[in-house]
Amino acid sequence: MAQWTLNAGNYFRPLRKYEASPRIRHFQCSTAASTATITVGQVVTNNTVVSTGGFRIVRAPSSGGTGANLLEVAITSLIGIAAESDASSGSTAGLSDPNVRKIPVYLADGATEWLGWCKGNGVIESTMIGQQKAIIFDSTLHTFFIDSTNSTAALMAVTITDVPDYSLGSTNGPVVFRFLSSMASPVIK
Repeated sequence: MAQWTLNAGNYFRPLRKYEASPRIRHFQCSTAASTATITVGQVVTNNTVVSTGGFRIVRAPSSGGTGANLLEVAITSLIGIAAESDASSGSTAGLSDPNVRKIPVYLADGATEWLGWCKGNGVIESTMIGQQKAIIFDSTLHTFFIDSTNSTAALMAVTITDVPDYSLGSTNGPVVFRFLSSMASPVIK
């Protein structure tokens, strides 16, 4: 059995969308500590904590209510996956201009399938297709992964839709998934 060694380059990316290319929109990044600025491949949501300054995005909250770095799922603010990194310091500099600090985001519109790497001791098998899984944030790598071992129904964020042949029988390998539509922001629906 092969074991994939995960690194920051194993971030989520769009794989396919049947009727067209994955949709992209540009959003303004919200303020954040420099360690919490958005980087390419991270799950992003609308900043629902701050209501001033317009519609801004942040890295998706990942406490899951348990402190275990699991993506919060009781949200309706999911936007998608960052296509580029926020190159700012995360300060408020320039945010009064709505055209500053915008980054492209691949929209989690329900039709796009994503390639994402698993994390955990769970072996990747074709029986995973159709299963719902949680998403975990690795704070060391600053990267989101599919949690291959979590089976708590209330924490599920994605549905596995396919397993690449080269990933079968391995641990920490890639799978194909879709986000649950119940988490999506009305902005992208």
